[in-house]
This record gives sequence, structure tokens and C-alpha cells, in this order.
Amino acid sequence: MVCALGAGVALGWAFARFIGLTDLPLLGTTYAASGIMFLLGLGLLIMGLAVKRYVKGHLKYLDPGRAFFTLAYAKALCVGGFFLAGWFCGQIINIASKSEAPFFRHALITCAIAALVSLLDGVCGIIVEKWCQLPPNDGKKNEKSPSGQPEGAGAQTA
Repeated sequence: MVCALGAGVALGWAFARFIGLTDLPLLGTTYAASGIMFLLGLGLLIMGLAVKRYVKGHLKYLDPGRAFFTLAYAKALCVGGFFLAGWFCGQIINIASKSEAPFFRHALITCAIAALVSLLDGVCGIIVEKWCQLPPNDGKKNEKSPSGQPEGAGAQTA
């Protein structure tokens, strides 16, 4: 997550720096894009609740394909959300000193909203990934096995 955030900041800053050298008005984003990103996070939470109910035993059956899709969606939204948050923060860093101009002020506001929503998407992805973890088959984690080693530990090497 930190790598995605860092890469997003670097690339967003470089993009804003490059666009600043041209006359193209490509900085910022739209409010609709932030709304769509918010709906993606909300949809993931709704899908994740079904998996959570199944893992807790409140739901008797869950299609394995749906559970896999939910986990894959959570991972993708987590990495993508943090990358986009970094991307928009990189643009904010570059245009913050120019916020007196109306265009840059508008771009700064839309980037701040998009960065916040993207960060929330990344957090939603982490939460749903946690909900998708299945408990171990033979009991609790770190429970001692008859051999005295914690379960799941690899074989001792000589």
C-alpha cells in the first residue's frame, strides 16, 4: 500500500509538473469521478458484508466465485485507491503554490476531494480483505500442535 501511495505521489507530481509546462488544462478531476469512486467503495463494502456473514456462520451458503470476486475486487480497490490518492496528492503538492488563480483553486479542491475518496477506497479494500480471511480448519491461530510447534510453521531446517 505504501509503495502504491509513493508511486502515485511521484507520478502525479511529475504529471502535474509536465502539464504545467504546456497549455493543456488537464489538472484536477471532476466531481463525478469522485462520486463514482465513492460508489465503487460502497459497492465493495456491500459485497464484503455477504462474505463476512458467511465467515461468521450467519449465512449458510456463498457462491465461491462471488467470494473470490469480492476478494480480488478488494485487493484491486486497495492498491488502486492508494495509488490514486497518491496521484491526486502529487498534483496537489505541485499546484498548491498557484492556488490564487481560479483554475488552480478549482483543480486543488477537486484533487483534494478525489484524494480523500481514493484513500477511503483503499481503506475499504483493506477492511474487506480482512473480512475475507477464513478461520483455520483445526482451531485458533498459533495453537500448539502435538509436535509442540505452532500450526502453520514450516519444517525445521538442519
